[in-house]
Amino acid sequence: MYQIYRLFLVGVIFLLALGGYCLYALLWTVRLMIRFLIRYITVMLVLLLIAVAGALWSFNRYLMPMKTLGEEVHLTVERGTSPMAIANMLESHGIVRSGKIFYYWLRYADMTDKIQAGRFTFVKGEGAVSAADKLLSAETIDRTIFVKEGLTIEQTAGRIAAQVDIDSAEFVQLCLDSAFIASVGIEGAYSLEGYLFPDTYRIPENSTPAVIIRRMVARFNEVYGAVEFNPAIAARYNRHQIITLASIVEKEATLAAERGRIAGVFHNRLRLGWPLGADPTVRYIFRKFDGPLFVSELQSPSPYNTRRFAGLPPGPICSPGPGAIRATAAPDTTDYMFFVALWDGSGAHYFSRTNAEHDRMKYRVRQENELRKQRQGREVQ
Repeated sequence: MYQIYRLFLVGVIFLLALGGYCLYALLWTVRLMIRFLIRYITVMLVLLLIAVAGALWSFNRYLMPMKTLGEEVHLTVERGTSPMAIANMLESHGIVRSGKIFYYWLRYADMTDKIQAGRFTFVKGEGAVSAADKLLSAETIDRTIFVKEGLTIEQTAGRIAAQVDIDSAEFVQLCLDSAFIASVGIEGAYSLEGYLFPDTYRIPENSTPAVIIRRMVARFNEVYGAVEFNPAIAARYNRHQIITLASIVEKEATLAAERGRIAGVFHNRLRLGWPLGADPTVRYIFRKFDGPLFVSELQSPSPYNTRRFAGLPPGPICSPGPGAIRATAAPDTTDYMFFVALWDGSGAHYFSRTNAEHDRMKYRVRQENELRKQRQGREVQ
């Protein structure tokens, strides 16, 4: 029995000793871990402080304004310019210190897809943050377009598309859209033919066809509203009829000095119920703006054929300029009923009162043209 107690006591002492060693080992391990953690945390804190200091230094050096700012720099960013190219451009002009860092800042700030094309005013040394903000709000780039007198809708669309980036097909479609025509205030017209005022315009670079058309129609209304009318003409014709006749005058009158007389001839013929006999209206039917007209074309049943039908055609055949509009509104007082082009390069016409006189003039013009061709042929030989 004594031996059993002794063995039990020895076992308890052994277990206590083993537990003491285990506790000592655990305490030693914890102590080592604490030392390691303190050193690790200390190192991490030091590294973090270095990183923060470096970031602050970099932010201050590369992103914030320089100590001394320079003069203003005006730059234009064209559509499609890459963010990296913009960054390099700003660096080359001294606006930012580093183009690469500026590019990374744009990416970090999620600005690369928000940069606008246009004109910008920067300051040398203003830094990346300020420059990046400016790239989100461009000054509009204006473009100058010139549209001359006497063009049809299709020709006008093509001329504008050659000068600025627009969809010419959309331009034409809007000019034929009844809802859009009504929205710009043109009543009694099935198209905007004649109402796209020929002029020089400055428009924002990204202007849509709708914006350009509205500008042109607004300019038409402005010019037309300032026209002085002969009271008899104003009482006889509405605006659409005036512009229709003015478009024919525009195509017939090469010389400004003859516009009033040609308009007077047309008014005389309208008053007497005669066909206007204007070849440009036939050319408009076939969109044939040069070369001879064939007999079959001159016999076209189109209501635009003023060779066959009396009165005005349904609408304008081009956009008349201010000279043609003024001449139509207040034509010369004349008893001429006919005119024929000299075809001598001067743009002038012979005017006649009677059909017989007109026939003689046409014969004379043909004779003079034949003699002119013969002289030119001899000069070439």
